[in-house]
Amino acid sequence: MPNAVHVQQPWLTGLDPLCTEVLEAVDMGKDATPLLNQALAGQLNAQGLPLRCVAQESLPTGMAYEQFIYDTGCIPTRTLAGSKGAMHDACNALMWAHYPRSKARLNELQAAAIRADGIQGTRGRLRDALTLFDESALILCCPAGDTAPALLTQRLWKPLLVGRRSDWHAQLRPLLLGHAVIQKLQTPYPAITAQVWVLHTDARDLPAIDSALAASLDASLTPQALHPLPVLGIPQWWAANEDAAFYDNAQVFRPLPAHPLAL
Repeated sequence: MPNAVHVQQPWLTGLDPLCTEVLEAVDMGKDATPLLNQALAGQLNAQGLPLRCVAQESLPTGMAYEQFIYDTGCIPTRTLAGSKGAMHDACNALMWAHYPRSKARLNELQAAAIRADGIQGTRGRLRDALTLFDESALILCCPAGDTAPALLTQRLWKPLLVGRRSDWHAQLRPLLLGHAVIQKLQTPYPAITAQVWVLHTDARDLPAIDSALAASLDASLTPQALHPLPVLGIPQWWAANEDAAFYDNAQVFRPLPAHPLAL
């Protein structure tokens, strides 16, 4: 039976209950590094180096955060009691623990882009897309040929989230990877928006999904490949969305812009 925090935060369903301990520890102003390193035990970065959280001060001056993780396997982590930074970094480390292959692939692509452009260079579309993915991605697992991606890209919110309500969490499986979204969900509000990456897979267990997701990521990624979804509109994730009128708020569930340049 899931514990209280998992019940209150259904977007954590399927993750290790250790997530609960980490989030509670950070919320109480405690240093969650030992718990995070327990969660990361046995996980490796793209170079096969063991992953572990280290103090933020371990990041050398002038070195990119992503490059440091790629070179060392060490994840700089803020621990200041009660700070938003501590919660943000804890959520990031938890995603490394649960999606190690996908996070390693993202990190590998980020490090390659940094080496190509230089840390002081102009950020290209790839780095922008990788950052957006890393911070905000929601993976929508669905069978090939499913109509949900088309409804999503057209922002047909009620057909997707009301009309297909019974398909969510069965045929349509939403999995949060974006740690900034998980951080925001610690104090939920309707406008919290994730960026959806559609993954056509019938896999049910997280390691298999992680492998399929990692294989789907390459240097052709662009921000346009991701599509916004207000996450509290997902069925079973927020009690208020049981009323179809919840989706009438056009400031949250925005229609597709009439002009492509407005995207």
